[in-house]
Amino acid sequence: HHGQAFTRFGKLNLRNAKHGEDLRPLDETSGHEALNKYSRAYLHHLVRANEILGMMLLSWANIAYYQELMAGMRKAIEEDRFEAFKTRTIEGWEKGS
Repeated sequence: HHGQAFTRFGKLNLRNAKHGEDLRPLDETSGHEALNKYSRAYLHHLVRANEILGMMLLSWANIAYYQELMAGMRKAIEEDRFEAFKTRTIEGWEKGS
């Protein structure tokens, strides 16, 4: 997956130098350890060093993100507020982090 993390802020390319000293997690609001435990700087290091652990952690983080996205989508459909959910999700992706 070439160092990309999918988040509520959109796609993050962790190969980019700007993440090299970023101590924030991928998503501090997530309940998933894969998204809130490891810093972007650590993941950046692992990806740049081609460490298998980096690929594993990003895979887990991406799966966790999509699980949260789908759960939110299902709940929004059940509560008849999918359009608002979709709008908020797209705004988050466009805003970035």
